[in-house]
Amino acid sequence: MKYVFGIDLGTTYSCISYIDEYAKPVVLKNSDGDHTTPSVVMVESADNIIVGTEAKRSIEIEPDKTVQFIKRKMGKENDTVVLNGTTYTAPEVSAYILKKLVADANAELHQLGVLKDNEEVKDAVITCPAYFGMNERQATKTAGELAGLNVLNIINEPTAAAISYGVSGSGKDETVLVYDLGGGTFDITVMNIKGGSITVVCTGGDDQLGGKDWDECLLEYVIQRYEEENGEDLSEDPETVAGLYVDVETWKKALTAREKVNISVNGPAGKFREELTREKYEELTEDLLNRTKNLLDDVLATAEKQGYPISKIDKVLLVGGSSRMPQVAAMIERDYHVKPVLTDPDEAVAKGAAIYASNEQAYNDFVLSEAAKTGKSVEEIKEENLVTGKLDQAFAKSGGTGLGEMRISITNVLSRTYGIAVLTEEGGMRISNILMINDKLPAKETKLYGTTCDNQEAVKLEIYESRSTDEVMNIDGRKPVTNIQMKFSRPVPMHTRIDVTFALDNSGILHIMAEEQLYHSQLDTTFQLSNQMTDDEMRNAEMRMAAAIVE
Repeated sequence: MKYVFGIDLGTTYSCISYIDEYAKPVVLKNSDGDHTTPSVVMVESADNIIVGTEAKRSIEIEPDKTVQFIKRKMGKENDTVVLNGTTYTAPEVSAYILKKLVADANAELHQLGVLKDNEEVKDAVITCPAYFGMNERQATKTAGELAGLNVLNIINEPTAAAISYGVSGSGKDETVLVYDLGGGTFDITVMNIKGGSITVVCTGGDDQLGGKDWDECLLEYVIQRYEEENGEDLSEDPETVAGLYVDVETWKKALTAREKVNISVNGPAGKFREELTREKYEELTEDLLNRTKNLLDDVLATAEKQGYPISKIDKVLLVGGSSRMPQVAAMIERDYHVKPVLTDPDEAVAKGAAIYASNEQAYNDFVLSEAAKTGKSVEEIKEENLVTGKLDQAFAKSGGTGLGEMRISITNVLSRTYGIAVLTEEGGMRISNILMINDKLPAKETKLYGTTCDNQEAVKLEIYESRSTDEVMNIDGRKPVTNIQMKFSRPVPMHTRIDVTFALDNSGILHIMAEEQLYHSQLDTTFQLSNQMTDDEMRNAEMRMAAAIVE
């Protein structure tokens, strides 16, 4: 049996799952015996990389060698960190996390006899926040490839969580809202589910909001109280602050289960102790909770415009370790009159990814067998299925994967808005948006523009990515994600019409087509991502990955 795996590459914790012999999703343990691994990397030396719990302990001892929350840098313009004197990109750091997950999974599966000596974890679906743009998704895929994985797909975390909770394949017509508050990111998705068909209605969130911010809020409070009691600013003592990061996370988790906790700090000016109540902690972090509520309100407003008011939402699923905080469920019950479901928040995403991966593998194998029987090509069979649905019906009758007999199909929406810079009548530049956030995928749209001077020989298309819902917006210091030069076959006069088409497919590839309408010069290209690793960075990362021992 060929195994495929689901990986939740999280901001604070990561985990890996597979489907066992009983068709159940199982999260594999790491070398410490835990189901989740801290997403922390320590560069002890160029050929010795430490990932997980031991690396997390090193944050306070050797902060110049250690990095956490690297997911927040994935696909961003400033995506590098310096560890032990060497510069690493975010995908490379993430690749070390994945390599650790894979190594530990291999060890457990070989010990259990699931994998043979010549077999290893290879094929995987990796998850990412639903609002990740193309740069972030490509960076995630690059991390998987650097780690030696065959990345079958990148799927959204809320969708994976919904699959894990069993809302797909139930045969019901349900609308589900997933509130995913992780360690470093926040994600909200509304989706409609009919049998095995999952259609994302809309999504939103903030990649700079998560449990880490709750930790920092508590850290600021402790530093303030220490100074009030002992007259010294702890923020000027990096080692003490690094240690406090571990402590505040422990206290936060304790307040999830208890009404109060005793906090204690041994600082340079002496000890500080205080009893902290959950009520006080929730008061300190109320603004952060309200930020999630405001984003939730925005998503619900968008969903209502598309025919899914909150009265039609059947379930609210809480995902991500930080959603355990009692204030989250209390806010949703109080403000939206819905009792949310909290089950398996740490492992649901990885399990859902494994279920999806297994379902896709079984479906693709079934398609190949049908092609062999009929003599038709795989493409012909899939095209026929789009019209008749007979292939999906036959797959269901065959028993599918044992995880529910239906094929799991996902229809996503755009997580970002894409547009181009245009010259205004006043001579300034603005962004004309072509594809809009929350448009259904695949998406295609054409807009008409014109040249700006006589004898124009070319036009530069500056492509912008945003989360705006406005058709026209100010540039406001934004940087284009790429620039594309379109040369004309011969010079054209002012106001020559140019038709520009953006098309985004389900795999996340943006196709850009343009045609000037006088001599019909054409552009047809795919989106060239800007914030990706250079060839030199890839070569250096591959050499380091090959030489390093990851433990």
